Amino acid sequence: MEKWKGTKCECGYIHKQKVFQSLMILLFIAIGVGLFLIGLAITGTRANVFTVLGILMVLPGAKRVIAVVVMLPHKSVEQERYDALQEKLSKNAVLLTDYVFTSTEKVMHLDFVVIDRENVIGIHGPKKKNTDYMQEYLQKGVSTAAASYKVKICDSEKEFQQFYDRMSASKKEQVLSEEENKRRDAVVSYLKILAV
Repeated sequence: MEKWKGTKCECGYIHKQKVFQSLMILLFIAIGVGLFLIGLAITGTRANVFTVLGILMVLPGAKRVIAVVVMLPHKSVEQERYDALQEKLSKNAVLLTDYVFTSTEKVMHLDFVVIDRENVIGIHGPKKKNTDYMQEYLQKGVSTAAASYKVKICDSEKEFQQFYDRMSASKKEQVLSEEENKRRDAVVSYLKILAV
């Protein structure tokens, strides 16, 4: 199922979600119409249990429509960009991509999220907006998972690279202790749960 549906925060996830959820919408429509027609053929009237079951297919279908609407304005990151960024990161870094997340007020998107050296660094896609809001929103959640982590949202990969180089120069790469691994894993887990 992961092959068709995609895995959260991995390259190609947004594209796979658009296709998968669209196909699921068509499936639920076909099931609903099929149940209605079966009931109509068997009983000769619309007032039957098959009509009720057909109408109930609207509920899971509506969930799929919402998923498509959330993903529709966004595009997956190209594999080449993903691979190029992955090569620049330290071995302790975790790279999330195709990162779409929501708050109670907004749907937000980052092309990349890098977790490394007690920092969460987001990289905007082509549509840069809500930077301050995103940074504040993510910082609140990340701080509950690991208080020492800081969040920074960069407007471009160039800005990210400059920030990452400064960060790497000031903090040498090392083998993470068990406690540091737990904190990093808690942050990664929180970010994945937050993703749509």
